[in-house]
Amino acid sequence: MTIAFLEPPDASNDGPAVRPLVSETRAKVVLGSLLLVALAILGKAVQLQLLEGRRWSQVAERQQVKERNVAPPRGRILDATGTVLVETRELMQLNITPRDLRKNRRFANPRATLRAGLKALGVHDTLIKRALDTARHSVLLPATYLPSDVDRFAGIPGVWRERVLRRLVSAPPGIRNVLGEVNSLDVPKGGIEQELDSLLRGVSGRNALLSDGRGNLVETPQRAGVAARPGHSITLTLNKSLQEIAERELSLAMRRTGASGGDVVMLDPRDGAVLVLAGARNRMPSLTSTALTEPYESGSVMKPFLVARLLEEKRARVDEMINTENGTYTFANRTIGDEHKASAMAVRDVIRLSSNIGVVKLAQRFSPREEYETMRDFGFGSLTGVPFPAESRGRLTTPRSWDAMSPASIAMGYEISVTPLQLAAAYAALANGGELLQPVLIREIHDPDGALVYQHKRRVVRRVLTEQTTRTMRTMLQSVVDSGTAMAADLSTYDVAGKSGTARRAVGRVYSGGRYNSTFAGMFPAQAPQYVVVARLIDPQGKIYGGTVSGGMVNGILQAALATRDASLDRTALAAVAKPLVAPARPPRTAQQLLAAARDSMRFDSLRAPVPAPVEPLAEAARMVVSLPLTRPTSAVGKRDKQPLTPSIPSPLWGEPHAVPTVYGLDLRQAVRTLHAAGFQVRIVKGADGRTRPASGALLRRGSTVVLESHL
Repeated sequence: MTIAFLEPPDASNDGPAVRPLVSETRAKVVLGSLLLVALAILGKAVQLQLLEGRRWSQVAERQQVKERNVAPPRGRILDATGTVLVETRELMQLNITPRDLRKNRRFANPRATLRAGLKALGVHDTLIKRALDTARHSVLLPATYLPSDVDRFAGIPGVWRERVLRRLVSAPPGIRNVLGEVNSLDVPKGGIEQELDSLLRGVSGRNALLSDGRGNLVETPQRAGVAARPGHSITLTLNKSLQEIAERELSLAMRRTGASGGDVVMLDPRDGAVLVLAGARNRMPSLTSTALTEPYESGSVMKPFLVARLLEEKRARVDEMINTENGTYTFANRTIGDEHKASAMAVRDVIRLSSNIGVVKLAQRFSPREEYETMRDFGFGSLTGVPFPAESRGRLTTPRSWDAMSPASIAMGYEISVTPLQLAAAYAALANGGELLQPVLIREIHDPDGALVYQHKRRVVRRVLTEQTTRTMRTMLQSVVDSGTAMAADLSTYDVAGKSGTARRAVGRVYSGGRYNSTFAGMFPAQAPQYVVVARLIDPQGKIYGGTVSGGMVNGILQAALATRDASLDRTALAAVAKPLVAPARPPRTAQQLLAAARDSMRFDSLRAPVPAPVEPLAEAARMVVSLPLTRPTSAVGKRDKQPLTPSIPSPLWGEPHAVPTVYGLDLRQAVRTLHAAGFQVRIVKGADGRTRPASGALLRRGSTVVLESHL
């Protein structure tokens, strides 16, 4: 602004004085005010940009930049062979705002494009109609899709693709129970997911987005986020192939025997690795890992532990004769009976024929404290230590709470409750040379970069027996399978050792008639075990003995495992203990031995099954029966004694007589194998499953043909 001043009047000129247009004072005031305003603006700028610049930058950043937490993918869980059992995958969910479906440069008709794309994804017509309804502000489709499947919607206005993480499980039901689950809020519930959540969860990341003028969030390279770090991957000892085999055989066994449920545990006795955990209740896969959580009274499978400790301490000998009272014995005002009645049995036969009287008399050589400590030393009454939050310790009470019958009851497998896993761990000690191992479910843990951070090492809890004692016990348990109460578990290719148990099942506090726990605990192969298998059936109908129903189930599991490539087996070691292709000739047996075998087999075949209706035997079957003339043994002077009639031994020229084994409860393949293993030819005809002609227990020459009935 230019200010002009008039010259002062000349003093020599006469006339009136002229006043200036602008006051000099007023101009100075205006200029000072403008200067003060400029200084104020400058000062405020200094305050905002220099003194308070960081604070206001943060305020602006909070308004324009939005940070979102990026959930990390949970770590994978794999089985022992590296097969993925559960993993987290990034999927997409579609959120549609129908009012924004307007055409743009890329899509002239976005509504038609969206409709076609949703139809291709298999979205129901009702949902498609809802997604195109402009009366709705937003529609979130409930399903999730692979990122590649929703790439077709990229650029369509009004279609928003949202990243979600989903936990996908591809494991058999038994393994699912061990794994646990993760809910929609990423909270683990039960199993490995809960127990190892701190390792599986990973570390969250952050993603920074800028807000444009319309409030839309866009990514910018100037705002780099922090990537999420995935969780650790965990490799289990469980074997998916073996798990599927065990669950299938358990289902078949329940269907075959009418059992309401059961459990199967497979353990590697060399390092304690748990290979299989299968369970079923009410003829359906169980909802939890019952082999870890539900203890039960297992019966005669508990007998070998007391006998092994007696042999270890030289308090008994394998060939020592025990008075078995002809099958009936009174102890603590209760009557104890044997299924196989005899006046006396060697200790080895007490185990082979599962004599209750024999084991009760042997248990009397222990004090109550010694018997309790023996069971405790084998791990009963204690947690096994597997990382499973709901594992049961079972029940083993201290001697102060025992009554007069308790020592005998515990010796027979009552008044002591064990889980199938505890039982498998105890039999693993008999299989591996006497070391009680801690069972293990976790084999390895790797960090997100693949580096190994944990690897299972064999952990010995305690030594319970010497190697010599365990070799003796395995020989005794092998006789249980080849000629004792569990012949249904025998294989023609390898020796199997084990022990059967059939215990009445308590409902509440009362033992209910007709309800049983039928168990078989086996070791395969008998000479150098690679598997310990514990199989249990609950309330089988008809046949109830563990050696038949559960032993037959173990037979099927072992045969399927041998035929499976990924079965965690050392094939080289198996070849060293395989049976010869041609079985060696057995030494001749006496007439008394043949009759005893026939009685055992017939008693075994008539456990609880209803007697079948008489059937007219076929002509071919009638010709197959060996006719044994009945004679009375003569005395030294040639006169006949008043003794029971006994069959004379046929000439070995026609083959050795042998009792037809029972095949009731076995499927067709197992029945044929059992009859072949006994030395018979088999002809299959239509009829009732498991019936043979001649009937089981009949003496027949080896090489003869047995007619086997099947509904197929």
